[in-house]
Amino acid sequence: MSLVHQTKRDSARHFDRSLWLLVIAGGFSLFIAMGVGRFAYTPILPWMQSEMHFSNAMAGYLAAGNYFGYLVGAVLAGSVPWIRRRRLLGWRISVLLSIVTTGLMAAAANPWAWFCLRTLSGIASGLVFVLAASMVLDILAKHDRPKLSGMMYGGVGGGIAASGWLVPVLARHFGWRGTWVGLMGITVIVGAAAVLWMREEPVASNPSRAGDRPRVSMGQRADQSGYFPWLMAAYGCEGLGYIITGTFLVAMATRLPALHGFASYCWVLVGLAALPSAAVWSYFGGRVGEVSTLVTAYLLQAAGVLLTVLVPNAIGVYLGSILFGGTFMGITTLGTMLGRELRPQDSSKAIGVMTVIYGIGQIVGAGAAGALANRSGGFELPTLAAAGVLVIGAGLLVLGRRARIPLVTMSRQSKHG
Repeated sequence: MSLVHQTKRDSARHFDRSLWLLVIAGGFSLFIAMGVGRFAYTPILPWMQSEMHFSNAMAGYLAAGNYFGYLVGAVLAGSVPWIRRRRLLGWRISVLLSIVTTGLMAAAANPWAWFCLRTLSGIASGLVFVLAASMVLDILAKHDRPKLSGMMYGGVGGGIAASGWLVPVLARHFGWRGTWVGLMGITVIVGAAAVLWMREEPVASNPSRAGDRPRVSMGQRADQSGYFPWLMAAYGCEGLGYIITGTFLVAMATRLPALHGFASYCWVLVGLAALPSAAVWSYFGGRVGEVSTLVTAYLLQAAGVLLTVLVPNAIGVYLGSILFGGTFMGITTLGTMLGRELRPQDSSKAIGVMTVIYGIGQIVGAGAAGALANRSGGFELPTLAAAGVLVIGAGLLVLGRRARIPLVTMSRQSKHG
């Protein structure tokens, strides 16, 4: 009997270890493709502008190119029929593409070459995010452990914190080009572990499993399937509203005399706040309901975005950085988890569609903010607009759960009415 119990305990330990390695692999891939490949541009941008002398408008276009690539990657991830093994292979190729394009930024010599590389990097990040999320969430749902996904999304915060800390150190000694190369070296090491530990399992076709059953504790009158369009619209507002701060925060902080020489470290605060945020927001989402928690996160993020311009000193920027970092990945986590629960039969497509809407918001936000900042001479006006969009997103979430008619039906009636 004792041997049987020992065997069961060993099997349980192996099972838990296997799931944790899977979550870590997903987190490492997001560290590479999102935390570094996508967001390292934010702390490096002032160093690049100082040496290469390109405008805020061009900086915005480079960011928009990355977000356009992210949109393309999300479309590919959501539309291609990823059968077993091909999804894993696509993820591996995308991780490699993210690592390579990070390093090649050092070799490029003009903004249009950077634009191409940032676009390719965006494609890789969109593919990695959707494929990693769908593979890991499918397996966690299959084994009734969906809350572990919050640890995976912490990889984005880890990458942001690491790049925010390393960029000023590397840039002072090796310039902005050496910084890109140094970050690529880190992603190679992290990527090796991610590729080793990531795996895929076949998912049962029966959608009535407990792990896949929608558990949207939001008290909406509209049916759960009708809530998905409201969620998508709000998620698009998040993409537009957060990206201005997510792209130009360090550039804004650099202009403040009180933060001279320390501006890059506000990005470290963003990453450190983002690191546990996905797990924390997932916990509260399970306790009080995903939608109520999302609304709170949207409003807190709007407050953080406003602080960076309404309180233009170290306290305002640092507190705004913490609120911003502590919410944007939590919103992504809760949004994708909720989207998967509303569309459990095709998680890749559901997450892919949501990421497309999110990506459109990012493109519009980054491009428009850069151009507007170039004309107005600062980021105050686009930042205020971003906070307003986030409040609208929170309003859509509330309106959707109280509506008697799904958003799609309402839009069709308005067209024919």
